[in-house]
Amino acid sequence: MADSIENFLNNVARQLESKQVTVGFIDGATYPDGTPVAMVAATNEYGRPENNQPSRPFFRNAISDHEGEWQETIARGIRAGIAVDQALEVVGVQIQGDVQASIATLMEPALSPATIAARKMKGNDSSKPLVDTKVMIGDVNYEVGEIEST
Repeated sequence: MADSIENFLNNVARQLESKQVTVGFIDGATYPDGTPVAMVAATNEYGRPENNQPSRPFFRNAISDHEGEWQETIARGIRAGIAVDQALEVVGVQIQGDVQASIATLMEPALSPATIAARKMKGNDSSKPLVDTKVMIGDVNYEVGEIEST
C-alpha cells in the first residue's frame, strides 16, 4: 500500500514538474489599429513615466491577492484524484477570472483629466481605468502545456 501511494505521489510530482499554466495576453491579439494587446497590458501594468502614465498593476495585484487560492485549487484537485492536466485547467480558468476581476475593479490611480476628455471625444463617458475599449479585459487567456526550456 505504501509503495502505491509513493508511486502515485512521484507520478504527480513528475507531471507537475513538466507542466505549466500560462496566463496573460498570449494569442497575439491586437486592437483595431494594430497595437498589440500584450504591449498595452504591459504598459498599463508597469506604467510609462516618460508619457506621465502611472503604473496600474492589475496582474501583480491579482497574484498578490489570489496566489494562495490558486495553490489550494491545485492541491484540492490532486487530493480529489483529478488528473494533473485537469487540475491545471481548473486553476487556469480561476486565474483568468481573477486577472479580469482585477482589471475590472482597479480604480487607482485615477485617469488624468486629459485622458477623460479624450475618451469623451470618442463617446466614452467612463472615467474607469483599464477598460476604455474592453479589448484588454476580454483578451486575458490561459493555456496549459509542457514547460518549455529556455
